[in-house]
Amino acid sequence: MAKKDYSALADAIIEKVGGKANISYLTHCVTRLRFNVKDRALANLDDLNNISGVLGTQWAGDQLQVIIGQTVADAYDAICKKTGLEKQAAIDEQLDDIKPARDWSLKGILNLFLETISSIIAPFIPAIVGCGLTQGLLYSAQMFGWIDGTSATYNFFYTCANTAFYFLPILCAFSAGKRFGCNPYLAATLGALLIHPTIVGMAGQTIQVFGLIPITFSNYSSSLIPAILCVYFMSWVEKGLKKIVPSMIDIIVTPLFSLLIAAVVGFTVLAPLGGFLGEFVANGMMWLYDKFGLVGGAIISAVYPFILATGMQVAFSPFTVINLSTLGYDYIYPMTAASNAAMGACALYVYFKAKNKNVKAMGLSTGITGLIGVTEPVLFGLVLKYKKVLWAVMIGGAVGGAIMGLFTVEYYSFGFVPFGTIMLAFGPTFVYYMAGVIAAMVVSVAALHLMKFED
Repeated sequence: MAKKDYSALADAIIEKVGGKANISYLTHCVTRLRFNVKDRALANLDDLNNISGVLGTQWAGDQLQVIIGQTVADAYDAICKKTGLEKQAAIDEQLDDIKPARDWSLKGILNLFLETISSIIAPFIPAIVGCGLTQGLLYSAQMFGWIDGTSATYNFFYTCANTAFYFLPILCAFSAGKRFGCNPYLAATLGALLIHPTIVGMAGQTIQVFGLIPITFSNYSSSLIPAILCVYFMSWVEKGLKKIVPSMIDIIVTPLFSLLIAAVVGFTVLAPLGGFLGEFVANGMMWLYDKFGLVGGAIISAVYPFILATGMQVAFSPFTVINLSTLGYDYIYPMTAASNAAMGACALYVYFKAKNKNVKAMGLSTGITGLIGVTEPVLFGLVLKYKKVLWAVMIGGAVGGAIMGLFTVEYYSFGFVPFGTIMLAFGPTFVYYMAGVIAAMVVSVAALHLMKFED
């Protein structure tokens, strides 16, 4: 197969950064071209964003970063060839983005968290979007009676739609391996270990490794944080081993001990820590709701994007089961409905506002599925990518969640909110459910408009 020609992409990028004469220095990292330009005014970011093959642009200080993705090295080579610029060694993105002069204020820590999560998630967004859209179409077809939910055909497509979410630890671990600078295939193996059928089958059981180290197993499918923590630890183990292991036996010793050490520490401390954080957050949120109603509902809906991004929403399931069995209804779903509605509405606003055709397409497709109740595509594709969208979703979600909490809105089973299984909200509080959802949509869009969103 012939190698893809990057000449056209290189020509377009060179032109839109102000031409060869405007480039004073050029290097690249894992996903981005990094330009130092003589005159910032000559660089047209809107036109750069509209180039096919460019995933986004941003200024980082005086440096113009053009996001290409995994083929950045090919684009870089083509640009150097056309401009005659001297090739530079690729930047270690982990060292470049995390270590120097880090801002340890609350805002800096939040930005670091979002940047790290986004950089890990971004490469496998197509898998999330593909499966998410399949879920949305499948649930819609079932709701309208076009497909039998008990049929083999439904089960086949449901499996297709669920695959990326179930195997999320593997996708996440592979991407985290690249982000943290360790062997991504070894990282993927560690992620696969978290959801190995034998491990999942032992959920709830405790063993003693070598009769000394206690490990209590859990089901980590569809989770992010355990995989990220384990791979991050393994990256340090691997780097440490490479410093002390002779190169002659590195290929044997380093993978062996990296995996075994990370597996033991991961299952003993890190993965349970991720699960504990989820349970801690869920318990804290439920306490807020029970004690403060309106305020609790606002807080839960406002921070729900972070809960969903880290996979901690799974920890809310036991509360939903208890609510349905003891009260006959659940009050958690309405709060997530407010957040989902805000995400879906913001995505549709992005569709109408964005200039980049790829961003417009993402806004339309993920906005529709988000309103149905499949929000991972819009969350990972737009909300975590654009801070203004995130803030708008949090503001709109808080307003909608406050209404849900104030009137203790009821939802009568597991479903897809806000509109995928809206019939499950039919009851005495349905009018408040709709008020909360609509308020979340209107306020989030208004906030995004006032913040002057631009892609």
